[in-house]
Amino acid sequence: MGEASMWLLTSLWLIPHLTAIGVLVFLSVRLASNLRFLRRARRSRCRDDHFPRVSVLVPARNEAATILDCVTSLLDQRYPNLEILVLDDDSTDGTGALLDALQQHAERLTVLRRTGAPPAGWTGKSYACDILARHATGDWLLFTDADTLHEPDSVARGLAYATGLNADFVSVFPYQTTGSWSERLLVSFLLDFLPLVTINFAALARGRATRAAANGQYLLLRAASYRAVDGHESIKGDLIDDFALARRFQMEGHRIALIQGERLLSCRMYRSAREVWSGFSKNLLGALRTPLDAPLRWRAALWAPLFAWGYACLFVLPFAHLALSQRWALAVAEIGWLLLLRSLVVWRLKRPLDEI
Repeated sequence: MGEASMWLLTSLWLIPHLTAIGVLVFLSVRLASNLRFLRRARRSRCRDDHFPRVSVLVPARNEAATILDCVTSLLDQRYPNLEILVLDDDSTDGTGALLDALQQHAERLTVLRRTGAPPAGWTGKSYACDILARHATGDWLLFTDADTLHEPDSVARGLAYATGLNADFVSVFPYQTTGSWSERLLVSFLLDFLPLVTINFAALARGRATRAAANGQYLLLRAASYRAVDGHESIKGDLIDDFALARRFQMEGHRIALIQGERLLSCRMYRSAREVWSGFSKNLLGALRTPLDAPLRWRAALWAPLFAWGYACLFVLPFAHLALSQRWALAVAEIGWLLLLRSLVVWRLKRPLDEI
């Protein structure tokens, strides 16, 4: 084999490793930037004498296992100017009866009912949120899921972020509670680590990001802005409603902020490896959709294969080389760098050490 052939082979096997190193550099810079942004955002404060009305809106369909804990955590909010609206969305598991019993002892709670299929063209979740929003009287609307648990300052902290960041749309990633081995292995990695090392939180908050992102477990929206963009009616057929609503706000020039909210709320989002994969793949498709600006659409065509290539080079090939005892020194260095980044996120979010 000639020198040219040897040089070519050497170059070819180096390409995946160079790609992995490039991705690691990118993830490291993005993580450092996001941690700085979150540290500054935490200093946000609301005026002590200003309490705009907040409507907390909870769509609930067959949520008997979690609805009482969720609504109780919302009733325990220390924020003074608050109403809580829960929609029993055609439940068949006793959710409505539980809410009725709770409503008898809770002045701030209003229970609404919906039966039957949503109108043509609507998804069930968006239609439920639309009904709730039409009954809301607040200056701010907080959409949250029925399986979340809120800290007593969840609403107040969310408003502080909105005020400090001058945002009309604040979305929060909850602290992810895990139980099974598959959750410990995957959930925190997919829902804590990947957002912090891939999404540009600062650019999004400044209105400079070309892609919108959100987490539907906590969406705090200025009511006037929500209605100006036609709310959930404008995204009524979109299956990934949180991403779609964020894109809608962004297209209309409204500021969006993403926050890591381990101090605001928690949630056990998935309970099996199948649920993790199904949920993550659905949201990934939403994140990879075409950017807002038509001139930038060519980037979308490149983004998906580039993402797949970078993912394989960093999360698959080093472990394969290590298992096959091939180029193990480079593989160990790449895996070690990745574990260092993962450890920083686990430490920052106060996750269990066995999730590294």
